[in-house]
Amino acid sequence: MMEIFFGAVLLILVAAVVLLFAMLGELGSRLPTERETAAARDTEIWPLDDARLGAEPGSWPAELAGLAPGSADLDAAQTVLVLSTACSTCKDVAQQLSDELDRGTGNGMAVVVSTGERARGERFVRQYGLERLTHYVDEGGSWVADAFNVRMSPTALVMRGGRLESALVFQDVQALRTKVNEPKGVS
Repeated sequence: MMEIFFGAVLLILVAAVVLLFAMLGELGSRLPTERETAAARDTEIWPLDDARLGAEPGSWPAELAGLAPGSADLDAAQTVLVLSTACSTCKDVAQQLSDELDRGTGNGMAVVVSTGERARGERFVRQYGLERLTHYVDEGGSWVADAFNVRMSPTALVMRGGRLESALVFQDVQALRTKVNEPKGVS
């Protein structure tokens, strides 16, 4: 009698496990694929109205010293992406950058990671391989907020000669590259 009871319990447990895996499989099939995520990404770029255009930081973090006046080509535009560890779109942008870097096409940008705590920002940089770019972990987001009045992410800071030329809100790195590289006067 006891064997029949244990057999029935075992049969119920096996059925429950099979059902659980079937439900996980169904759930997994409903998650968007990388291709669907890229297709759904908004390619619109819009200016961040509150940014302090023309601002030049009073001081540059050592990690970004190469962007300061006197250390960079004053005529070339340099793009600094402001990402946050708490932002899901920023994680997608970081993955886009990582994918570009893996293909050997993602250079030419710097990254500021705004975060509540330094260790979290450093993990974010390592997780997405952003250490391959010039990067700075901005604890509390205070540097970008104080220097440029930027408190939103993801934002691209287009710098020229150490001054903020434009601040752009974006979701798609390739669309951003196209916008930044288009000739002046074209919108």
